[in-house]
Order: sequence, then C-alpha cells, then structure tokens
Amino acid sequence: MRAAVVEAPGRIALRDLPDPTPSPGEVLVRVEWVSICGSDHHAYLGEFGPRVRFPAVLGHEFSGVVVGLGPGTGGPPPGTRVVIDPVLHCGVCPACREGKISSCRSLRLLGIDLPGGFGSLVAAPAHTVFPLPAGLDLRLGPLVELASIACHAAARSRYAPGESVAVFGAGKLGLMVVALLARSAPARLVAVDLDPSRLELAKKLGASDVVDVRTADPVARIRELTGGDGADLAFEAVGAWREVPGRRPPVTAAAESIRNGGRVLVLGQGPDEQPVAWKSFVWKEAEIIASRVNRGEFPRAIALVASGRLPVGEMVTHEMSVEQAPEAFRMLDEHAPGAVKILLRHGPKP
Repeated sequence: MRAAVVEAPGRIALRDLPDPTPSPGEVLVRVEWVSICGSDHHAYLGEFGPRVRFPAVLGHEFSGVVVGLGPGTGGPPPGTRVVIDPVLHCGVCPACREGKISSCRSLRLLGIDLPGGFGSLVAAPAHTVFPLPAGLDLRLGPLVELASIACHAAARSRYAPGESVAVFGAGKLGLMVVALLARSAPARLVAVDLDPSRLELAKKLGASDVVDVRTADPVARIRELTGGDGADLAFEAVGAWREVPGRRPPVTAAAESIRNGGRVLVLGQGPDEQPVAWKSFVWKEAEIIASRVNRGEFPRAIALVASGRLPVGEMVTHEMSVEQAPEAFRMLDEHAPGAVKILLRHGPKP
C-alpha cells in the first residue's frame, strides 16, 4: 500500500508498505479521505514521544470503504462506506470499569499508537467501524471524529443553553466547538485567536463576537461583553501557543475570563506549562475540567454531520493528495494563512 510515513520528527515521505492483513475481529478498510489533526502535527514534530515511534503512519481521522473482513469477523460487508472511531480502550483499568473509557490508562489511537489513515489500507477492530448514512459524503467522514470530541467536551463542560461561552483558540477543535455550541442557544459565544482568517471563520460558524489577541485583551473584552461578570464557561483549545506581548497564556486567560463559580474546560495539549492565578481561581470557587477524545459520542456525531446542521464542510480550507503530505505539513509548520482543516485523499481526484 501507499502511505505517507513520518520517518523522524519533522520529516514525512511517501513510501510503499506491505498491505495489512485483517486478523479475527478486524475489518480491512481502503482509506479514501484522511484529515490532518492537531495531534497529528504534534506527533509529526516529535512531541508525542515515546508514544509515537518512528517510522509512523499517522492519521486518526479518516473514512473509506470496507474491502475485507478478518476470519470469522462479523461487520459491515465489503463495499460499505464507513468512518472509524480510532479510540481503543483496555476495558479493565479502573476508569474503563467505571465506563470512563476516554480516561483509560492504556488508551491507544489508530493513527497515533497504531497505523492509521495516512496509509491507503487500515485494519481496524470491527466495533470501531461505523457505516455512513447514504447522504453523507465520504469527503466529510474525517470530520466526524473531530465532531465527536466536541460533543464529548460539551458534555464534560455541562454547557447549558443561555450560558455565555468563550472559546480560546479558533483552530480545528476550537472551531468545531464554536460550530456545535452556536446551534445550542448560547447567550454569547466569543471566539479568541490571533489569526484574522480563523476569526472570520468563527463568525461564519456562529460566534457572536471575536477577539484578536494582537489588538485587544481577551479577558477585558469578555468581561465587557458579559456585563462585567465574566463568561459562565471558557474552553481552552489552543494547545501549542505563541506568545503575544502583554497577553496572558491561554489557560491563564481562560481562568481569568470566567465569572465567580464559572468553569474552564481544557482541551489543548501544548508542550509548555502555563501559569494560573490559583488564588483568584479558588476565590471564585471555579472549576477546571479536562476533556480528551470521545466517550461513545461517535454515533451522535455521525448523525449531526449527516443532518447538515453542523456545517463541518466550512472548516475545510484545503484538499490535497496524500502524495502532497510533505507540502501540507510544511503549511502547518509555517502557519500558512487561512490553513485550518486540510483533507488528504488517497487515489485520483474525484
């Protein structure tokens, strides 16, 4: 099979690899579309070591067509259009036994810990393979995984309609959170970033207000927009952040932007520590919550994307061939203007 292989941190190349053979309980999927996630970029840069071992075939957001089943495996028959939930949990650790599979201490992901959609064929456990509704384009299939993470994060945050929300980071996941919450009747929905094109996209997806951290203090602006109180809820979806003179790091700003008794939901997985004014946080008796991957929200995410009510297609800024993967990652390395969600296709352009 043809695959884009990360051979070492910051180096990706196209290679021909042996085709995987599905074992009992596995489904063989011919990948049609794969998207580049923020986690893929972190792994490509070497920030997921020693978890990601090079050479690595990344790509945990992908869709395709079933082309085979392992011996004795029941599952979608060959020819079925599918999307894959990449989350693999152990089922026996204390978190799994409580049903908190997203907190599994041995959690693995197809496309991070195991070969994923940057290869043209993937052998996936049958229970992770979901048929797509007839009206859902395979091209949008990779966006389902991102939508499932946003659904899980919203549930973890205990968001309620009528609350005021700030989303720090208008990248892939932050924009998906904006798109989801914008359709859930927030009183205010403020997107914060330093990329004007991403802020414009946040407005298009439903943000009521946007703040460019280069020209305005987001904490002061959020307080102003909420009558001086602060937001009920703030999401931190920045991860790896770039310092802006005179501005607080994202987690710090999120903590300072919420009202007394408010909540911060942290999604970012940046490599750097960020200080938080814990005294102020304690005085507010606020909450900080972490969220990771999804916890059974995949079917709901498929339904949302298929319904068209969650406009995930608006987030796709570039479509390229897997053969152009090195170029796509260079765009992300260089923070190319306007680059948000990059889709890579296997095979010829449709």
